[in-house]
Amino acid sequence: MNPASLIPMAEPIPIHWAWFDVLLISTFAAHVLFMNAMLGSAAIGLAEAVRGRDGLIRAVGMKLPPLLALTINLGVAPLLFLQVNYGNFDYVSSVLMGGWWLAVIFVLLYSYYGFYLYKFKYESMGRGVRLALFGSSVLGLVYVGFMFSNNMTLMLRPDGWQPYFDGYAGFLNWRDPAIYPRFLHMMVGALAVGGLFVALLGRHLKNKEFVATGMWWFTRGTMFNLAVGVWFLMALPDKVLLAFMGGNLPATLTLVAGLASAAVLLYAGFRQEPMRVAGWATLTVFLMAFIRHWVRVLYLDPWFTMDAVPVTNQYGSFYLFLGFVVGGGAIIAYMLKLYFKSRQGRA
Repeated sequence: MNPASLIPMAEPIPIHWAWFDVLLISTFAAHVLFMNAMLGSAAIGLAEAVRGRDGLIRAVGMKLPPLLALTINLGVAPLLFLQVNYGNFDYVSSVLMGGWWLAVIFVLLYSYYGFYLYKFKYESMGRGVRLALFGSSVLGLVYVGFMFSNNMTLMLRPDGWQPYFDGYAGFLNWRDPAIYPRFLHMMVGALAVGGLFVALLGRHLKNKEFVATGMWWFTRGTMFNLAVGVWFLMALPDKVLLAFMGGNLPATLTLVAGLASAAVLLYAGFRQEPMRVAGWATLTVFLMAFIRHWVRVLYLDPWFTMDAVPVTNQYGSFYLFLGFVVGGGAIIAYMLKLYFKSRQGRA
């Protein structure tokens, strides 16, 4: 049986995007920014500690528990929006991965509590134990990232679901040539944004060494990631690649805008301007999330388009969501105001 035959074929009609896609892209970009800052800074701190420089890993380690919590919470919204629009693909790929996917929860919990132990038990642990705990927590997050890359690519390839019908369960998307540059592109991007976070932390702490180290990682990581991005682009199926090469004008313009933004932020990085880099990095990550969504839409075009989804116009749950976003945002803003006011009082 050909698994692709289980998906109703859609007529080749112009690609239409639902407003849910805009929410998916925006929330995913916010999630990626925090994930990159958290994972990238942790990896940089670990690399510096292996070289005998423990100052940075100690400073970064104090920030990782709340950063990881924010990363997880900000990842809920894009995952839900993905399941709303593409659940018939995402749920299938999750089930096909089986235990590999379920293990994400437990590995993530290990890394989460590992960073908490590092923060609060730092003085009572030996240096070797601290590095082992910190390093294994970072590796756990790398595992989580690789599983997400498997899931997000397996859902795009119904033709890759065949092993299930051959009697296999709990398999990964090893045969897809695009998964390797896609995963590496995300991990190297994390090092770049993590370097930016280190530079911003150094700027806040008035530590010039942290700023210099962070910007070094940012500029080198960004340049290397541009090369990885070309590899990723070349690994895409011909139909998707040609769409970015002029076959689909909106997709092509999005790619050009992303590259232009990356060039500007790299220029600002070499000028050692972390605040300006932060603004351009936010825009670039948003554009890259936009490009990533174009990849998804173009992959699934033979089997699915948003035009095929029935619209019921039941907006009650959406208005409830917006109400919680606005109300929750106001409460968080008030909490932050009280927090910074209390810190000024202690100063």
